[in-house]
Amino acid sequence: MPAAPPSPSLTTTMTSNEQAHQNNQQQKKMPIFFREDYAGFIVKGNFMTLAARPHLVEEGEWLAHQLVEQNRILSGMLRCMQEKDRTTGRPVCNEQACPTMAAGPTTYTWIDTKGNPINLPAPTYIKHIQTWVAGKIQDQALFPTDNFTSAPPLPRKDDTPTDPNHWLGKTSGFPQRFEMEIKNMYKQMFRCYAHLYWQHWLTFWDLSAHRELNTCFVHFVNVGRIFNLLNEKDMEPMGPLVDLWVTSGVLPKRVDAAQPSSAGGAGSTGSPAGGAGSATTPTAGASSGNAGYEKTSS
Repeated sequence: MPAAPPSPSLTTTMTSNEQAHQNNQQQKKMPIFFREDYAGFIVKGNFMTLAARPHLVEEGEWLAHQLVEQNRILSGMLRCMQEKDRTTGRPVCNEQACPTMAAGPTTYTWIDTKGNPINLPAPTYIKHIQTWVAGKIQDQALFPTDNFTSAPPLPRKDDTPTDPNHWLGKTSGFPQRFEMEIKNMYKQMFRCYAHLYWQHWLTFWDLSAHRELNTCFVHFVNVGRIFNLLNEKDMEPMGPLVDLWVTSGVLPKRVDAAQPSSAGGAGSTGSPAGGAGSATTPTAGASSGNAGYEKTSS
């Protein structure tokens, strides 16, 4: 595969997809994955259990862990569409079936070497995202691991966001750009989920795996919302499903603080993460793993 272009870009709208979206709205049709009957999970319990930061874990460390884990989970979902069909010899998500990185009425574009937005086939876009995110995670300057000698000190009372010398992950050795970078990464990972729903949900249904997709996605969104890694604009393509989960109590209502997040755009490192209001950050007494969940019946 040729080298990836520099970075993903903001969204643009495909005329044909927008027209189809408007037609569905006029006919009062809604994608089936936005319906409550199909929004279930493979587990029962409180998703906050998996997202809550343990008291003795610094927030930067916790978000680094979450980013790596969410990328692992997303890769599993993407693999379902990337495996070659034994009959056709082609993956479900291929250049003919998905000529653009579309999520319903939205098409995501990439920035080329000249700074222009370009359309890429969805499998190419997704591969670039996977390569880009993996590269960020393996970047010792961004996710330092080689210089680890002991657990980082607990945050001090005066080491708060009001301190001009404070930044997310500072006490754990993360660079000042850490928050901006993980927001960019999280937004791009969200786009992959949005594409899976809009373009390939029926394949997950045929595989009886749609509840697995819902479970992975709701955990991803929950972490993104409570730690302010996603804003409402980022989530628009999947807004009805997120709203359904909020209404049903699966996801907590978002509470924005008066002060907006200090993280802004990504500059040359990726697409702008966008501004989002602060959200309450839950904590737990200890790392909860999968506690609080039980398998549902098939």
